[in-house]
Amino acid sequence: MTREPAPFPRLLEWLASGTSLLHTQLSRADEAWVTGPSTLPGWRNAHLLTHVARNADALTNLVTWAATGVETPMYPHGTEGCLRDIEEGARRTAQVILKDVKDSAVRLQQALDELPVITLGRTVRTAQGRLVAASLIPWLRIREVWIHLVDLGTGVTFEALPEDLAEALLPDVVTTLAGRDGCPALIVPAPAGGLPLTTRPTQPLDSAIEVKGSTAELLGWLTGRTTGDGLTCSPPGLPALPAWL
Repeated sequence: MTREPAPFPRLLEWLASGTSLLHTQLSRADEAWVTGPSTLPGWRNAHLLTHVARNADALTNLVTWAATGVETPMYPHGTEGCLRDIEEGARRTAQVILKDVKDSAVRLQQALDELPVITLGRTVRTAQGRLVAASLIPWLRIREVWIHLVDLGTGVTFEALPEDLAEALLPDVVTTLAGRDGCPALIVPAPAGGLPLTTRPTQPLDSAIEVKGSTAELLGWLTGRTTGDGLTCSPPGLPALPAWL
């Protein structure tokens, strides 16, 4: 199972700060912006916001699973049902969508607040089939909220992440990329020192492409949110990357 990137109380703090920033950004949203294009190909902001809301409900299902011991899938109707819900939900008015984002986040937070500590070690299954401890449910939401804050195109960048969150997210992103077909052998510096991070831990490091930059710049490029301007690469030329998620 996935290792915890931080103690549970710190995960809750990262989640709270990301959710607060999301609500602040959306407080200025109007109908034209919600129905306008997002930075994600093929999706309007209405799609992206509906996705964020349905993700909150899906993770609330996992909290229910952990609390009750009764298997409760993230998306009861599967991936197709989730995509259908997003497409249908994106047709709603901006007011309804924005309220949905806020209300679903509140439901998730309430479920987490009520989750008994004794259940944090229980195992639940993500939509991708990964088994994770219930204590990692906030981490799944943290990634969702903070990265989609960047996707909304309101001016939030990876520089806005708390420093320790960015440092925890980078190895998580590298590990996820390492499991993707077509991912090149990369080496990136570990935050705050330590051994370099690599997508090919079983290969000699001298056979990998070394990419250097700030943690925020690396996160932007590795997650496909930026083109990698400002990064340095040896040998020269940033390689193409598969989709992170």
